[in-house]
Amino acid sequence: MQFAWGSNDCCTFAAAAVEALTGVNPMASVPPYDTAMEAGRLVEEGGGLEQMADSLLGASVPPVMAAVGDIVLVVNAGRQVLGVCNGTNVLAPGKDGMAVLGMETALAAWKI
Repeated sequence: MQFAWGSNDCCTFAAAAVEALTGVNPMASVPPYDTAMEAGRLVEEGGGLEQMADSLLGASVPPVMAAVGDIVLVVNAGRQVLGVCNGTNVLAPGKDGMAVLGMETALAAWKI
């Protein structure tokens, strides 16, 4: 699936994983968006990606505690992105399809 703001970006991908595992969409209260500018504004208003994830997923834990299915905040090409832990790496949508990102750039994680 190709990257698309508001339908297949790092936040909607992570939220879909949470919903698949729990039945609850953590982004249900987030207004719709479909551009980078709108997404950036929502993240800025939410206090940044980590604080926004905290408000939707609960308190973060150290990345070393991430297990399969947990949400992880990593740095990719100088930008923070959310992805899903597959046990050893983090998966997130990228420009050219699914990106596999290393845990060495992880900043925080959320247990699901």
